[in-house]
Amino acid sequence: MSSSFTQTQPTPIVHYGGVCEGDVSCTGNRDLYDDFGVAANPATGLASIVYSDDQYTNDPNNPPQPGYSPSTSNSSTCNHTSIATQTSGTGI
Repeated sequence: MSSSFTQTQPTPIVHYGGVCEGDVSCTGNRDLYDDFGVAANPATGLASIVYSDDQYTNDPNNPPQPGYSPSTSNSSTCNHTSIATQTSGTGI
């Protein structure tokens, strides 16, 4: 039995520049954090990923929040939660 899959990039970029790699003991920049979660819908088996993003966005599905601007990308001012959800294919 063989299987195949297609990979799609859910978002172009979530952060430019250095990201702290020292976990909770980090003394540097933690703009991006290191937190994300993956879950499967128990009814469909399709997956969703919830992750931190500090890039400015402005589209109908993800309008900018108050105080966000292109110049605030890569900073804590622009931090927000993003969600990527599988919409088709075989669930788990």
